[in-house]
Amino acid sequence: MVAVNSSAHTRRRILVLAAGAAIPALAYSMTGGRTTRSRQASTPNSAPAASIGLPQPAGTATATTDVVQTASIPNELVALDHEIGVGSVGSSVARLQDRLRALGFDPGPTDSVFGPATERAVWAYEKLVLNAALTDASGVVTSDIWNAMNQVHEFQPLRSGRGAHLEVLLNRQVAILYVDGSIRLITHISTGTGDEWCAVVTVDRDDGTQVEDGICGVAVTPGGVFHFERRFTGWRNSKLGRLYNPVYFNYGLAVHGASNVPKAPASHGCVRIPMHIAEYFPGLVSDGDVVYVFDGVKEPEFYGAQVPTFDYPDPDYVDETTTTSTSRAASPPTTTAAHVDATSITVSGHDHPDAPTTSSPAPPTSVNRNPSTSTTHPATTSPATTSVTEAAAVGG
Repeated sequence: MVAVNSSAHTRRRILVLAAGAAIPALAYSMTGGRTTRSRQASTPNSAPAASIGLPQPAGTATATTDVVQTASIPNELVALDHEIGVGSVGSSVARLQDRLRALGFDPGPTDSVFGPATERAVWAYEKLVLNAALTDASGVVTSDIWNAMNQVHEFQPLRSGRGAHLEVLLNRQVAILYVDGSIRLITHISTGTGDEWCAVVTVDRDDGTQVEDGICGVAVTPGGVFHFERRFTGWRNSKLGRLYNPVYFNYGLAVHGASNVPKAPASHGCVRIPMHIAEYFPGLVSDGDVVYVFDGVKEPEFYGAQVPTFDYPDPDYVDETTTTSTSRAASPPTTTAAHVDATSITVSGHDHPDAPTTSSPAPPTSVNRNPSTSTTHPATTSPATTSVTEAAAVGG
């Protein structure tokens, strides 16, 4: 057994039945089938293994955790003698797709074609299992990565409980859906950039019409503990962008499909998932299922159901049908999430539960509050002027 660094509150464990010699990319070490326990991040006789979970906050102690067991149980393995990536075709790709699916990832259908869906599944594997930095995930499968994939991995959830719950790891840009403690799905995601933004958006109204509006906000996906609460089928035009099959968990923030799910955070606060996964994801979760968002700084329970950042009207908005791509200065408000009456505020992209759905693509947009409801904003202050890029919203 090889110990690895783990957050003091992190309970994720990974059980690996090794196929033989250690895989350098994972830095696993063998102990001849024996089990050992260590209180150190590494020992003189073992290299540090990849840590699955959240990073260790500075200045905190390392918890003692059983992390990896190894045993000499060989697997049938067809060697990969060349790298494969986007554009590759053939039996090697088909075997890769089957293996990713067996581990809980979704590379799309086994069609022997290495396309974007397979690439995003490989990104998720690299980030979650190999600890690749967000920008370092290559989507290319080498012989070392292929050998590592053919070990048997069993990931233990950071939070336990019956039924389904989703764990969103912001620092890995990966989300994991567990059902009764077992993995149902691991997916690559893209969440809030943390940037200030302004956009001209087209918003679906409760009466079935649409309205154009100028909105500014801060693209933050807050850490915390939430619940899936409502959903729409098909495309939804919101203040945060254009959302496909959104399942909402924090006011206007949803897990939803998007055509653009890059390696780095890119959303206005929502959790983007690949389109082929968004086709069936709503059927995997029920309203009331728990969503844990780990920000890598504090445990979700510290924040509770943290209110998202409020949007606000763009003071420079002019009612036009086109947008610009110029930079300008803006002074967004700052708010405090604690002790806010959620019934008297307008939150970024909050949809009314009775709002209708849309079934066909529409211009980039975001969700509105009930237009007949009177709302007020908490007291705000105006920080120093910062640079904000004005552009159309292309996804929450």
